[in-house]
Amino acid sequence: MSAVLVTIVKTKGSTPRNAGARMLVTAHEIWQTIGGGALEFDAMATAQAMLATAGTGRWDRQLVRRVLGPDMGQCCGGSLSLLLEKFGPDEAAVLAGLAAAADTGTRLAHPLVAAIPLRKAKPGEQSAETMFVAPVDDGQRPLFIYGAGHVARAVVPRMIGLGFDLFLVDVVKSRFPPPNSHAATHVLAHHPETVAARAPASAVHLVMTHDHALDEAICLAILSRGDFGFLGLIGSATKRARFVRRLRQAGVAPEHLDRLVCPIGITEISGKTPDMVALSVAAQLAIWQPAGNNRQPLSPESVNVLGSKR
Repeated sequence: MSAVLVTIVKTKGSTPRNAGARMLVTAHEIWQTIGGGALEFDAMATAQAMLATAGTGRWDRQLVRRVLGPDMGQCCGGSLSLLLEKFGPDEAAVLAGLAAAADTGTRLAHPLVAAIPLRKAKPGEQSAETMFVAPVDDGQRPLFIYGAGHVARAVVPRMIGLGFDLFLVDVVKSRFPPPNSHAATHVLAHHPETVAARAPASAVHLVMTHDHALDEAICLAILSRGDFGFLGLIGSATKRARFVRRLRQAGVAPEHLDRLVCPIGITEISGKTPDMVALSVAAQLAIWQPAGNNRQPLSPESVNVLGSKR
């Protein structure tokens, strides 16, 4: 199967997405977005035309420049350049080699002209007139959801596309929803607090199991470490007060307890159905993301602003 990777490689002025935004187009499907409505439809049409024709041979590419007002009829006053790269069976061996050699921080150098293969970017190499090197991507931040009940099942699909690598943790296999390759990885764990204790630093945690004692054990494992990105606990202000008192007695530092967000969600969305709670939590994490993506723990003041008063 062949596909065309569409990448924004240069921008000027107001544009729907920044350089590095990508979209993958096949004959029948599309993944991700470069935004912009008319711009995206134009890029899709160009990509489909590339897929339908023989093109220029191996490493077929097109560099397309668009001024959004005159060319697309869009209100944005900026301009941008799109690189469309066709990948098919002829490129498979080189791509497989690059994938096998990839390690943490690996970036690719994308030539802007046809017939030149991709390669690994050199350390510190930046984009140039004939080459695009994508900005460093910190990758997906791990998000652990403890408990596969109704709220968690509603939360998972709303987190897709928000920059999280999702893990749904439960003690009983039958509680998991049907598998979905585009959703969460299911983690069956008899002791979810062990998963919490061994989670990557700066991970996001949402605790919403069926058992208050289990919730407390998971929170204790996370708060005792202190290197988490965000910890949200489903429940009321009364539940938070009780947990804080017991966790303090267990030796959790006050500065870590201050970062326990409970209730979770934003005050502007007050519905209590699973879908409404899930939407509220997704909005809260979307607001938190810009500050949280510095990979440093948030201050108690920042967490208090994010915490709901529902």
